[in-house]
Amino acid sequence: MPAWVGPDKLADASFQERIKDLGTTLVRMPGGSWSSSYDWLACENSEGCEWSFAARPSDYVGFLAATGLDGMWTVNFNSTAQSAASLVAFFNGDVNDQRAIGRDRNGKDWGTVGTWAALRAAHGHPSPQPVRYWEIGNEVYGAKSDAGPHCASFGWEDVWTCDGATYVSGDDSHDGYLAFAAAMRAVDPAIRVGAVGIGGDQGEWSGFGEKVIAGTKGALDFYVVHDYGFGDTPSESDALKRPVEAWPKTLAGTHDELAKTVSGDPVPVAITEYNMFLYADADKSAMMSHAIDALYMADTIGELATNGAKIANQWNIINGPGATGSDYGLLNPDSGQPLPQFYALALWSRFGDHLVPCSVGFDPATTLVAFCGADDSGALSVLAINKTAEPLDTSINVTGAVAYDVVADVASASALDSPTMVYNGAVAAADLDNSPGRSVGSTESGEVRTTFDPYSITLLRFSPL
Repeated sequence: MPAWVGPDKLADASFQERIKDLGTTLVRMPGGSWSSSYDWLACENSEGCEWSFAARPSDYVGFLAATGLDGMWTVNFNSTAQSAASLVAFFNGDVNDQRAIGRDRNGKDWGTVGTWAALRAAHGHPSPQPVRYWEIGNEVYGAKSDAGPHCASFGWEDVWTCDGATYVSGDDSHDGYLAFAAAMRAVDPAIRVGAVGIGGDQGEWSGFGEKVIAGTKGALDFYVVHDYGFGDTPSESDALKRPVEAWPKTLAGTHDELAKTVSGDPVPVAITEYNMFLYADADKSAMMSHAIDALYMADTIGELATNGAKIANQWNIINGPGATGSDYGLLNPDSGQPLPQFYALALWSRFGDHLVPCSVGFDPATTLVAFCGADDSGALSVLAINKTAEPLDTSINVTGAVAYDVVADVASASALDSPTMVYNGAVAAADLDNSPGRSVGSTESGEVRTTFDPYSITLLRFSPL
């Protein structure tokens, strides 16, 4: 949720309802590179927020309270550990908590936990609205070239280092990850603090990932990876193949490096930004505004789950079209209507809690890919993505299934470049829970035969008879 969405939108009941329809469970703020200049206290006090139209932390509190969603905040890495700790106190603290936060490296006294909880209460939220997940910085490895000798000439992030070791430990003028995490956990030991990393080969970006993993040993709750598939417009076939071909390598390399350094339970990997293109203008045919991105994103979420990612934050809820018409967003910023990729997340949110084995007889990279799941009630599900222009008739075998009634929810498009999806017969439907699917019949063997529509995402729901 980029802060540019603004306070009015976050407080709007119809927008909140649309996010509930989406079914997401975790919303990250303040968004991308904005995190490197977002002064939470200046914004909260309206004393100097760089963008007068930006959402404030108190707006985020109201949104989380109204929707019941979990929160993730990306800390400004150019700030201090005590400033970040005070923001934890703002969200999570009690007004009567007199524990001192302390002075920062610049000599500023940040008062007590109750100081910042009282500010939250003064702005309309007397009860804590805990934010559990915290990232320290955004894409620090991509710091601009003047941040250090090894920084990329094309760097984009306004932060003070691109070196993984310095990011962890800090320097004479800046706090690093370890200082941030310690100060923040002192306020609320229940929070989870993640470090910026990279995916795949951890030796890239001058070994940024290797240094972060080595330096945060024992102090890392999750490891952050961002992934944007393309820097230029691919063919449709290359776009549809990438999730199956790329994600296993990206996550395997990341997990392998973490396993070398961290003993005990594996450190979770969080993909806190992902979509098809590095930047919107690279998407010359506006794929991210069309049905092809719905299929790409649905396949991506399945590969993330299959290959061990624990958190995935799509970039982003509302964006708006760029010069080429490409839009990262899930919702039209003016009408609030769903864009195609909305259906990828919405159908996955209705999937089961656990992956279970299943089989289909098609090439998952080019034709049909299927993921099977179960929940604790005994219901089963299959999420299948037909990447072709033809209907595909096949049998799905779900291990352990017995007697079930099967219903299909389908988001489909007439073409990969269609700007809209049809959901259960309705164009651009938003209220998925009140858009009934079609009956596929019943099964007593775990095998169900059905036809998957062209260019579609289908969720088969198996309810015990």
